[in-house]
Amino acid sequence: MKKRKRTQKSKYKHESTGDYCTCAAYVAEIMCKRNAERKNQGSLPYKFWSKKPWDWTFKKQMFAANKILKDGKVTEQALVKAIHSDEFKSIFSLNHPNAAGIIRKYQLLLDDRTEKQQDIDVKKNASHQKKKYGKRNILDTLRNLEDGKENKEDRD
Repeated sequence: MKKRKRTQKSKYKHESTGDYCTCAAYVAEIMCKRNAERKNQGSLPYKFWSKKPWDWTFKKQMFAANKILKDGKVTEQALVKAIHSDEFKSIFSLNHPNAAGIIRKYQLLLDDRTEKQQDIDVKKNASHQKKKYGKRNILDTLRNLEDGKENKEDRD
């Protein structure tokens, strides 16, 4: 059996098989697993998405996940964070009325976090910042001596 390789699209792992899959398949599997636990049906069989009765449930969750991601308003990262959140524990389908609101909330949180990050330019060979006011102090004199500069007062 050939395992699926990790690609830009397939960067998530199926929990049941360990193969790489898309974000939509990963989320659909989690939702099916929650549904099985809620119905007390135990753990899902190997490659449950190709076996009845889970094949249709898995497909519906995949369609819903793809619909959410194709809008472009929600990123994969926000969707996965929302699915794993405490608020989503009692939701067993992506078509649930509250699901869209929770996912949007996590997208807004991620957007706020990225906006708050600032780019800081760090100069590698930065020298000290010179004082622009006041008298010369001992540190300024020492710095000038190290740099090979003479002090005006010493020359007089």
